[in-house]
Amino acid sequence: MRLGRTIAVLYRKDLRVELRAKDTLVMLGFFALVLVMVFTFGFSLDPATNRRVFPSIVWALLLFAGTLAVGRTFARESKDGAFTALVLSPAHRGGLLLAKTLVNVTLTTLVVALAVPVVAVMMRVDLMPVLLPVAAQLFLGAWGFALVGTPLAVMAVNARFAEVLLPMLVFPLVSPVLIAGVTATGATLGTIAADDPATFVRLMAAFDLVYAVGGYVLFDRLLTE
Repeated sequence: MRLGRTIAVLYRKDLRVELRAKDTLVMLGFFALVLVMVFTFGFSLDPATNRRVFPSIVWALLLFAGTLAVGRTFARESKDGAFTALVLSPAHRGGLLLAKTLVNVTLTTLVVALAVPVVAVMMRVDLMPVLLPVAAQLFLGAWGFALVGTPLAVMAVNARFAEVLLPMLVFPLVSPVLIAGVTATGATLGTIAADDPATFVRLMAAFDLVYAVGGYVLFDRLLTE
């Protein structure tokens, strides 16, 4: 199968399954809701203080939502030999990686898009003047997390203690994206004395590009090993 055909078929299949079963979406939604409650009730009611901690909160939401999403990347295929059948199928290996990455980005972005406005309202942080820059930064962060976590999720298909192994591998690699993202969002909100936030956005984009190329090159070896 060609690359584009593989991506289209697998992406539609995975999204259709997720929308029908709804277990992953419900799990991500409830987890995000719990995090929102913990974060919003754990800080001061002072709007100035809340504005300073807001970038860390929304990027923590992205971190935990992304962790759950990538952890479920090959969960369905791990049953009844479906993963082996997928590997032995004529599907393009790069297309398999890109399709799974797109699914993870879609799920993570959906959860963050629903949770962040709730956090902003409850913490009385006005996002409207900076909505597009912050949304773009979080979207780049979702891509960075998916580009790191999706290839590594293959290693956790048959591994013992996969729930512990995968975060241990992903968190150190994705930390540059998270640090750049928190700094960019803080600079956009005016709570961090930093240079132009575009500098950190370009840094995130550069890391995303490196992770995309590295994951694409190594994925076939990770899959066969």
